Amino acid sequence: MDKALLVFSRKGQMRERIAARHVRSREHARKLWPMVDPDDRRHLVTWVSPSFEDGRLRKRSHFRRLAEGRRAGVDLRALFEEEEGERQRRAAESPEHARAKTLLVAELQRRIASGRGLPWSFKDESVSDFPLVGNLLLGATQVQPEYPLSTPFGSSYRLDIAVLAPAISRQPMLVGGIEVERWHHFDGRKALIGRSMGFPLITVDITEMTLDELTDEWAARVLSDTTRSDAHGRRLSYVYLHDVLYPQFIRLPQDVEDDPKHQYLVFAGDDTLDRLRTWLRQLADALGYEQTSAVLQLLNAKSPSALKALQNAGSIVGDGWESFNNQRMLRISIPRPGGPHDERGHKLHATLGRLLLSCDCLVGYQYASAIYNNDPEEDVWLKYRYRREHGMCEVFRILPKRLAEPVGRLIEFLDSIAPIGAEATGAQSEY
Repeated sequence: MDKALLVFSRKGQMRERIAARHVRSREHARKLWPMVDPDDRRHLVTWVSPSFEDGRLRKRSHFRRLAEGRRAGVDLRALFEEEEGERQRRAAESPEHARAKTLLVAELQRRIASGRGLPWSFKDESVSDFPLVGNLLLGATQVQPEYPLSTPFGSSYRLDIAVLAPAISRQPMLVGGIEVERWHHFDGRKALIGRSMGFPLITVDITEMTLDELTDEWAARVLSDTTRSDAHGRRLSYVYLHDVLYPQFIRLPQDVEDDPKHQYLVFAGDDTLDRLRTWLRQLADALGYEQTSAVLQLLNAKSPSALKALQNAGSIVGDGWESFNNQRMLRISIPRPGGPHDERGHKLHATLGRLLLSCDCLVGYQYASAIYNNDPEEDVWLKYRYRREHGMCEVFRILPKRLAEPVGRLIEFLDSIAPIGAEATGAQSEY
């Protein structure tokens, strides 16, 4: 199967197709999930990576239906916890997994103790011409293995390694995570976690590695290699980042955009908007942001001009915004982080991201305040800059206009279709 139908996108539910060749990796496929068969939308599909032999392409990438195994009405939370329990069992039985985790924890602790960071960077060329850059250990004070986390859909899981910073209010702040993988086959569990995750996650691949190959030197090297890929475009480690965190880590040159602030556009029910505004005001105050610096504006369509402003914001977020709230929205205008060393700025954005992903809301984005959505059909913000010295106009892709779909709607969709969560025929286990 060469093409799949994206269940959710800015163009609307079941309105966008993607070709298998445009999926860059299994991790990319997880971000796009769920996808269905365009000819029979009751069937979920998984992306199968291309295979090579002696450096030559043996089989092209393609999509494959998931096996008939689950029927409508299944309890997705129970299924998630069943898969999580199976993963933990297999991990416990794998001495390679245990050693890799121990070595990585020790390496992270050494870096924190010596004041060294863990820089990472990558470029998502599908949505931006500029790199995403961060430091997984910014503000970190401790590392904890087997860290329990809850999801917005009511289930819990254990993160292999959590990187923690001092609390803003009560609980330690989760600033990053690491998960050890023995196989990169697609599974719905990781996709669901990714949809609800408000922190950078590095996945470390130990496929086919032996105990003798897992050493202190390996741990130091594999973490440093997060910024580089191999000759075939595959990484032994991969940085997973939810789109809602892209504005936090994007590095825009000053000559492309010099506005020090950017904006998040949030559509949700009235109660959710009120709670978010209260929480974010408390967060900004705790971090020392003045009200003129972090501006939280509830926009009510009580006049023709206000209604027009609401509709303009809706056109940025894209299809379906009216079903969340066609009379009210929250505009969050905050300073961009001042680079990978701006601990306060990253704390503000990281907590904002987690709050948005924990609520039933639709999230849009403006990379600057004084910009006009002159192409509503375009999913990515384009910046036009005339270069007098070249006598031509340059076009830069900045970031997506739509950053997040509510996890609850994804759960509703999965519960409504026939086969869900089953492994593809012939797919191998994660461990």
